[in-house]
Amino acid sequence: MATTYEIVIVGGGNLGLWTAYHLAKRGFGRIAVCERYWAGFGATSRSAGMIRAQGGSETAVKLGHWSLELYQRLGQELGLGSGFFETGYYILASTEEEEKAFRDLLELRRRCGVENEWVDPDEGKRRFPMVDWDRFRGAVYTPNDGYVHPPIVARNITYAVHREEAIDLFEECTVEQIEPAGSGYRVHTTRGVLETGRVLNAAGPRGVRDLGAMLDVQVPVSAARHQIITFAEVDQQPAGRFPLSFALSEGIYVRPEEQGALLGMSNPEERADRSGRYQITYDWEYHERARPVWEAIWPSLAGKPISRAWAASIDYTPDHLPIIDEPRQGFFVLAAGGHGMMWGPALGMVMAEFIDEGTAAGLPDEEIRLARFTGERKSRDTIALPFPEE
Repeated sequence: MATTYEIVIVGGGNLGLWTAYHLAKRGFGRIAVCERYWAGFGATSRSAGMIRAQGGSETAVKLGHWSLELYQRLGQELGLGSGFFETGYYILASTEEEEKAFRDLLELRRRCGVENEWVDPDEGKRRFPMVDWDRFRGAVYTPNDGYVHPPIVARNITYAVHREEAIDLFEECTVEQIEPAGSGYRVHTTRGVLETGRVLNAAGPRGVRDLGAMLDVQVPVSAARHQIITFAEVDQQPAGRFPLSFALSEGIYVRPEEQGALLGMSNPEERADRSGRYQITYDWEYHERARPVWEAIWPSLAGKPISRAWAASIDYTPDHLPIIDEPRQGFFVLAAGGHGMMWGPALGMVMAEFIDEGTAAGLPDEEIRLARFTGERKSRDTIALPFPEE
C-alpha cells in the first residue's frame, strides 16, 4: 500500500532539507524526504563551510546574502548555536583584469544590500598582515561574510525538519524508480512506495543527474574533487577577527579553524569525477605542487604540520550558477552549482516559493532555469573555484 504525500524530496542534504523546512513553514502539506544515507551525510558534511555574499552575479549575491541571514535565524529559532561565524572576507585580485572585474561588481553587490569595498594593498597590510599583499593589486572586502561549521548547521536543519509534523524524513532510503502515475508520480524506494503529485530532485553531486534520467530529464550537473586541509596552529594569527581570504586566480582560500586555520583548494586541471563516491582519494601530488603557492600567499602557514586532510566531491554546473526549475509538470530540479553550503538555506527558500507559487524571488530566469544551457549563456558566477569545463 503506497503512502501519499504532497511532495517527495529526493536528497537529504542541505538543499533538500532546507526546501522541506521552508515548505512546511508555508503549510504546504505532507512532505517526504528520502535520503539514501543519512541526513547531511554527503557533500554537506564534507564542505569547508565558506559563506559569502560577494558573488559574481545577481543570483549569486542574493543567495549568499539571504543564506547568511537564514543560518543565523534558524539558530535563534531552535535556541541553539547557529554555527555561523562572522569574520569578514577578502577576495584577492592578482591581475589588472581581476581588479577591474572586482571593482565592477561593487555596485551590483551594494544594490543587493551587501556592504562591499575595495581595499588597496597598503590598507590590506595594515588590516590583515597574514597575507603577502605585495603579490596582489588589492581585494574586495565585506565585513559580514564568514563561515559555518558544517556539522553544526547540518544538525540544526535536520533537527528543524525532524520536529515539523508535516515532514517525514526517511534515512537509508534509496529511490530506485520514479514513474508517472496519473497526474503525479509513483516513487519506488527501498523502504516502500510513495505516491505524490510532485517530486523534487535535490539529489546532489552524486545523484541529481541519474535521478533526472529516470524521467528523461537531462540535468547538467557533475562532480569534481575539492581538497581541504587544516593546521592546528598558525603563526601571527590576528589578535581580533581572523578574516577569510580567497586567492581567486589560484583557487585557494583560507579561513580560521579552532586555534589554527583551514585551507581549501581546487586543481584547475581536475576532470569530472564519475566514480559516484563521496569518499575520494586526496591528491597529494597536486598538494605538493600547490604548497609553494599557498606558503607564499600566507607565509604564516609555511612548514606548519597538517592536522587533517580530506577530499570531497563538489557539484558544479557549466556556469557555476544554480538550477531552480520544473522541466516537466510536477518534477522539480534543484542544484547548487558548487555552492550547496553557501547557498543552501536560500535555495531551499526560493525552491519552496517556486513549488508553491511558481515564482522564484525575482531571480533572473537566465541564471536559474535549465533552458539557459541550450543556447548562448548570458551569465556566470565569476567568483568561483576552478571547475572542469566539461
